[in-house]
Amino acid sequence: MLTVYSKPNCIQCEMTKIWLDQNKIPYVSVDVSEHPEKLEEIKLNGFQQLPVVALDEHFDNAWSGYNLDRLEELKESC
Repeated sequence: MLTVYSKPNCIQCEMTKIWLDQNKIPYVSVDVSEHPEKLEEIKLNGFQQLPVVALDEHFDNAWSGYNLDRLEELKESC
């Protein structure tokens, strides 16, 4: 399941979730301000900005930021 790690007041996070909603791509949203252990895991995997969009729980296929190219690729693969 696609997971979007985000935080409140993050414009790129909101843009990513809006794009996913508009394209009817299901995802789970995790607020890292409520789950600090997830923020640590994100940092340990080398990500320095939010949102982090992960296609698996191990961050093997993931990216950070509002990345329209990756979102379009995701849409084509669904």
